[in-house]
Amino acid sequence: MMKLFERSIAVVVTKKKMKISELHKVSTFTSSFHSYDSNPLSTITHFEQLVRDRCKSGNLSIEKAMGLFHNAIQMRPLPSIHQFNQLLGVICKLKQYFTVITMFKAMDSKGIKFDLVTFGTLIKCFCEMGKVNFGFAVVGNIFKNGYEPNIVIFNILLKGFFKKKRVKPAMQLFNKIIENGYTCSDVTYGTIVDGLCKSGKIDEAIKLLEDMEKGSCKANIVMYNALIDGLCVDKQIPKAQNLFREINEKGIVPNVVTYNSIIRGVCSLGMWKDAESYFKEMVNLGILPSIVTFNIMIDALCKDGRTEKAQTLFELMSKRGVLPNVVTYGSLIDGLCNSDQWEEATKLFSEMKGRGISPNVHTFSILIDAMCKEGMLKKAHGLLDSMIKRSVKPNTITYNALMDGYCLHNQMDEAKKVLHSMVVRGYEPDVISYGILINGYCKAKKLDEAMQIFEDMRSKGLTPNAITYNSLIDMVYARLGELQRR
Repeated sequence: MMKLFERSIAVVVTKKKMKISELHKVSTFTSSFHSYDSNPLSTITHFEQLVRDRCKSGNLSIEKAMGLFHNAIQMRPLPSIHQFNQLLGVICKLKQYFTVITMFKAMDSKGIKFDLVTFGTLIKCFCEMGKVNFGFAVVGNIFKNGYEPNIVIFNILLKGFFKKKRVKPAMQLFNKIIENGYTCSDVTYGTIVDGLCKSGKIDEAIKLLEDMEKGSCKANIVMYNALIDGLCVDKQIPKAQNLFREINEKGIVPNVVTYNSIIRGVCSLGMWKDAESYFKEMVNLGILPSIVTFNIMIDALCKDGRTEKAQTLFELMSKRGVLPNVVTYGSLIDGLCNSDQWEEATKLFSEMKGRGISPNVHTFSILIDAMCKEGMLKKAHGLLDSMIKRSVKPNTITYNALMDGYCLHNQMDEAKKVLHSMVVRGYEPDVISYGILINGYCKAKKLDEAMQIFEDMRSKGLTPNAITYNSLIDMVYARLGELQRR
């Protein structure tokens, strides 16, 4: 196990090609400690207090944390392992996982003795990097150092498995935890329930919760949120609503996450009265709707063609001090375009840019599609060029919208150029891309060109869909009719 542990560290370090010596490049705090009392113990005390204060401040940058670490590792006597753990924890929270692993290696080379917190931080880094097996190698090292893993360590490993969608080994580990007499915490059960729900195993999650409540552990709102969201994603809305009522009856107070999930669920089925009822209920309870809440409602209303109601909600969120984001504007612009309210959509587009909100590929694609349908092909193409200049990368949907516009207006040469431009920029045309061109050529009565695109499509390993075949069949029948009339 020790060899596997050492290999785990070595593999990660080698892959990044970063030397431990790079840790010495940052030493912004070195001079701070020369001014302290010449008594080493006094210096250590001052240093440990400084580390505690800086780590608790919440604004410690990675550069400054590394500077503190560089000083710590050179001090004699060495500071407590707690200070090293605090620095490792800060850098881990900044998602600099590889840096933590490198620091761990540096500490090991200096003979610094680790505790469970140190090992836990290292395991978390491996799991966040998707290397759960390396995390297990660290568990072996925990035993070798005379410690025993606690439930916190196992919770980290469970999260690592579910992060990689490895449900089976996660459940095997969970069963081993139970068999070996560990007391599972709320976090343990919450992790399992959330992981099962996100993997579509709702029934298993519900059974686990029921079994858990037979014991001393009681379900909390985090676990219920995972279940309600899982049921809504699985389109089991009535079950989700029943569970929502059940938690209220148990005296468990729902939060904004609970309401967001249930509102999203009922909106997906067009249950507007229920959505509005939940929205009013949460406001009356003093639970402030978040940007996510408003975005769910606005998007659902726009998809249902109720743009006026969506705009009213948009105004309400501003009054409540909730600032719209690119998702909010994207939903509204899409809704307005689909409702033929082109002028309103362009006004909103200008407004969002005026507010300093950068349009994303989704927003640009919506407008390009709308412009094409309005026959404004030059403007649409200009918008594509504009997004590229803004460093917003178009996607297949963007190119398909522009191609479809050219095909609708019988400009097949331009449509073919868009396909070529798409390929040159490194995007692979999909079934829809080829289908748009084939349909366009068929409508333009250019069967030979349509068949050529059809063959190109098949040579790429793409399977034509029913729409593509229907376009070709209609064209063939039309050609046969012409021949018969002659």
